[in-house]
Amino acid sequence: MAHVICGQQLEKLFEAARDDTDLLGMISDCMKSLEEYHRAIFEMETWLKLYSHKNLSREDYQVRITESDNRRTICHNAVLASVNILNRIAAQYDVSPIYDGEISEKHPYRREVADAVLYYIDSVIVNRA
Repeated sequence: MAHVICGQQLEKLFEAARDDTDLLGMISDCMKSLEEYHRAIFEMETWLKLYSHKNLSREDYQVRITESDNRRTICHNAVLASVNILNRIAAQYDVSPIYDGEISEKHPYRREVADAVLYYIDSVIVNRA
């Protein structure tokens, strides 16, 4: 993977913002968007495994798939915005970017950011205390 969410830079950002509760709240909201994106993917993929057009009417199945995909897309867009915000905050505190790749809704950048976020979440879980 070429670009990652750098946990070390995030730690530096958290430390730099430690005395500003409003800023910590904003950073927290950005971090929550990463988890919400992860959850949206998990829910959609799990739902697809549980149900099929054989379990539901074709119309109900299509509605549910469309709703799940729209939610995932909204969460993905929120992730892009959050990573941009975190990078701007990092720059204000002379911290290197938390993500050094291009952040864009265009492909392949959109997918690269998503992959970096999912990799970061996985690393947090694997390396938990």
